[in-house]
Amino acid sequence: MANIRQTVPAYAAGISEQPDHLKFPGQVKDCINAVPDVTQGLFKRPGARRVGTTKLPNVQSGGSWFHYFRDESEGSYIGQVAADGQLRMWKASGNNAGAAQTIVYGTGGQTAIQNYLQTATPENIQTLTINDTTFLSNRDSSDYTQAEIDGGGTPALDTDGSTLQAGDARTVTIVSTTGTTDARPEAHCAFIELTRTENGRQYAVNIYDDSSTGNLTTVNRATRVKITGNTFDETDGTGHCPGIGTAVFAVNAATDYTGTSTANVRGTNTLPAIVGTSNVNGFFGSNFIQHSNVHGLYDGDTVLYTTNVAQGGITTNTVYHVTRKDATSFYLSATAADQAAGTYITLTAQAPLGSYGTQTFTPQEKAQIVTGRDNLIVRLTALGQQAISPNYNAAANGPGGDNYRASYSLEIVLLHGGEGWVTGDSFTVKPEFADEAANVTTTGSGSSKTTTGSQATMTVTVLDHETTEVKATVATANDGLIRPSPTPFDADTAVTAEAILGGIATGLPSGITAKVIGTGVYYSSANPFTVEVLEDDIMRVFQKSVNDVSRLPAQCRHGYIVKVANARISEEDDYYLRFEGENNLDGSGTWVECAKPGIEKSLTNMPLAIQRTALANQGTSTEIATFTIKQFTYADRGVGDNLTNPLPSFVGKRINKVVFFRNRLALLAGENVVLCRPGSLGTPDFFAESALATGAADAIDIACASTFPSDIFDAIEVNSGLLVFSTNQQFLLSSDAEILNPETAKLRSVATYNYNKDISPISLGVTVAYVDNSGKFSRFNEMANVRREGEPVVVEPSKIVPTLLAKDIDLLTNSRENSMVLFGKTNSDTVSGFRYFNVGDKRQQQAWFKWKFNNPLLYHFIINDDYYFLDTDNFLQTLSLVQDDDDISIDQDGVNYLLHLDNYTTVTGGSYSASTNLTTFTGQSTWIPDVTTPNGTLVVIDKDAASARIGRYGIATLTGNNPNDDFTLPGDWSTGTFNIGYLYDYQVDFPTIYPTQVQGEKSNSDVNGTLVLHRLRVHFGKIGLYETTLNRVGKPAYTEVYESTELDEYEASDAPFVEEVIRTVPVYEKNINVDITVKSTHPSPATLRAMSWEGSFTPKFYKRV
Repeated sequence: MANIRQTVPAYAAGISEQPDHLKFPGQVKDCINAVPDVTQGLFKRPGARRVGTTKLPNVQSGGSWFHYFRDESEGSYIGQVAADGQLRMWKASGNNAGAAQTIVYGTGGQTAIQNYLQTATPENIQTLTINDTTFLSNRDSSDYTQAEIDGGGTPALDTDGSTLQAGDARTVTIVSTTGTTDARPEAHCAFIELTRTENGRQYAVNIYDDSSTGNLTTVNRATRVKITGNTFDETDGTGHCPGIGTAVFAVNAATDYTGTSTANVRGTNTLPAIVGTSNVNGFFGSNFIQHSNVHGLYDGDTVLYTTNVAQGGITTNTVYHVTRKDATSFYLSATAADQAAGTYITLTAQAPLGSYGTQTFTPQEKAQIVTGRDNLIVRLTALGQQAISPNYNAAANGPGGDNYRASYSLEIVLLHGGEGWVTGDSFTVKPEFADEAANVTTTGSGSSKTTTGSQATMTVTVLDHETTEVKATVATANDGLIRPSPTPFDADTAVTAEAILGGIATGLPSGITAKVIGTGVYYSSANPFTVEVLEDDIMRVFQKSVNDVSRLPAQCRHGYIVKVANARISEEDDYYLRFEGENNLDGSGTWVECAKPGIEKSLTNMPLAIQRTALANQGTSTEIATFTIKQFTYADRGVGDNLTNPLPSFVGKRINKVVFFRNRLALLAGENVVLCRPGSLGTPDFFAESALATGAADAIDIACASTFPSDIFDAIEVNSGLLVFSTNQQFLLSSDAEILNPETAKLRSVATYNYNKDISPISLGVTVAYVDNSGKFSRFNEMANVRREGEPVVVEPSKIVPTLLAKDIDLLTNSRENSMVLFGKTNSDTVSGFRYFNVGDKRQQQAWFKWKFNNPLLYHFIINDDYYFLDTDNFLQTLSLVQDDDDISIDQDGVNYLLHLDNYTTVTGGSYSASTNLTTFTGQSTWIPDVTTPNGTLVVIDKDAASARIGRYGIATLTGNNPNDDFTLPGDWSTGTFNIGYLYDYQVDFPTIYPTQVQGEKSNSDVNGTLVLHRLRVHFGKIGLYETTLNRVGKPAYTEVYESTELDEYEASDAPFVEEVIRTVPVYEKNINVDITVKSTHPSPATLRAMSWEGSFTPKFYKRV
């Protein structure tokens, strides 16, 4: 048997649940309320200071908790979304800490906001804070229960307006759409742009409705004409051919058209334009009338009826010659010869024409035909040739005088075939230039002009015509056949756009209105219609689409929307433009890209937002912030349609999480990650900027590639991209290019590990850590080397503590600055911790520990170096992971000693009784009754450096008075301010001690030999009162307390604390028969640094191999 000594140099490795002989030196079986540190060792955790003087007011049972750090000067806040969806906020640090803050319900209103946030499962509420905005989403997919419906905070109506019933689906958390994109100014419209003004062109338009029955209109058009008639050749004249010339005749049954000629224009005794119909005697210009069965005179729009004139001798539908007799009468003859011979009948109007409008006779040639034949235009040219008169007798007549003849030849050119003309149609014209012929005598002028002699009368006959069928019916047959007069064929006559546009803006079908805008006409109607132009080289039309953006006009109707169809066989490159008129008026403006009219525009049931909108009494003890919770504003769809700019894939799904990645807000829903356009956080835009092409700054909508369903619940940024988590698989959103955009984004599977969706992953610097709760207990994993290619390295630090982390833990927080991760579970008083320390890429420390509080926890979080937790009594407490000036401590002999109390605050104003030697505190601690389940002892400690009794502490005894908040302390505590709080235990359980050989990172314990422990030499750092306990097999436990006195009160000039000490603990037991514990309940510090043991070791007699 040999006497040996071994040393455990540091206790910074924490808890291990491995068999003791496998534990590495420095690991322990258990440590409670301790912090393993590579510098100090295993020290007692700091005490928890109460935030405010009382518990948080108006905390609701259940609900989801979150926190928000504003800045260093203002501090931090803690918030609760109650089960009924109501929001509450409190100050966690800074001025007026612990006070409730003001909540304002903004856009959407309180009812809709609470309806969205309502959930019975707190983990469904997910939060993300970016600057001053905290986003809230609700994963809840459960059906409504009757209890929820009966609850006061639950709305009575579902989102569709129906009354809620138990079992109704909770649709309010499903993203949907509201509103539609801007419509065109009118439901149905068209725009005709005049591209060129040209002489001798007809600007014709067809308007039709495809739904109309029998909407094909037959249009006849003359294609060839001839002219016949009287000659105005002359003999025995001068032979000067005065009858040559050119005249253009426009023939219209509905309107007055003027013919022009290079010669003088002849005026005749004809009426102005007169229209005849099938049931009215219509007087036609050019001395013709077609008789029907009723007498009537059409003068423009005025009809003069004459019913007292006999119709004897007038045959229906026969053309007659008409000549004005006087102001009220006309002569009618079958032929001109009859009229010249006096064979006519007289038709008299009921009143003078003057009473129906002034009759002005201008020098015009007028030709009128039966209704339905319009716009036929011909040019008649007479050519003359001089020759010797056949009657010339040189001997008798001599060389001078009227010895010559003038021979004329006629040419007719069809300038425009008009509408309605068929083969055989004819009309008579009298060219004015024929009046100059030598055998015609003209007297007078204007309406008094008369001619005698051989006046030439000529007949134009249609020889051929063409027939086409067009669609031109909207309301009534053929009402959409818009055929204005052709422009003048004389090139010297100016053609104006106003005249042309006026021609196509009038005579429209019923229900269609027109407005001239710039060089175009805008048609609109409440009913569908289609517009076609016959000559697309002089004007063009568009309605809902064009295929060339260059064909859009520079002036148009404000708000007009048109689709630009780039390819006929594909709609993927189509886009829409809206005309933005200057000052929002019709006329000049620009075309800007827009969305298809009438499609889904806005997103609803989207994550809400909380924003700190005001701060009152800043910098004072009454500082109060105002938080506004509202339906956040997300950008509407502004361009494209459902093909070129579809709705985000999260529409119709619930948002599982909101994350932030590369200046983009990302929403996780179903199997997709949807990122808004970068830089649009003020109004996140999940739509494309343009439907023309995909841009680098467009939104990204990408689904994970997996062989089985993988709903995504969380994500965290790593160097190589965004690491995305489903419940059983991990994916990496990254780009092979330098810039992440819709074209380069890839979402690849990188690992297949289970994941607790209720706990967000965290970054530990070079690794990402997450929780897996697939078994009876939870596991804590770290993932490193996450790259675009290949699998990452995944390790399980919790492998050595397989039962430490409870299943379904729902509280996790970490501090990278302090290399600490803390795990908790709602309504549990135990917090498990993981401490790590890396040097470069090598981990030097990996230690587990436990903290135990007097009351169970509801929530916890770390901000900077402060750990905050809310207990079930609604007290918010904080402990400093790094000691600061607010921590209670004692300075002694140049050394600072931290004091350890939980839920501590200050107390003053006690009353001392010498007879009882008790100090009574009355009504000073109204919070005491709020501590319902204290597991610790309430004590008061004196830390005043000026006190002669510094470091003393007394146990408080509750008296049950006033009501239940009075307490007494032994001794005189009547002067000074003291700290009052609850004691908690620091405890370290050593593992069984074995002789151990350490080789590199491995240790080998000898379990075959026999070791009798003689003593332990325990190396403590800062320490006060503590005790050691030997739990021996078959013997009573042996406990030794190390302090100078064991009274309820300690009184001395100095506190009983030391900076460092080595204490000997006698054992004299076999190593396997004793368990050793170090414990400290006193408010004083306790730090375990190292331990050496001495004993007798026998390797037994078996040969080791």
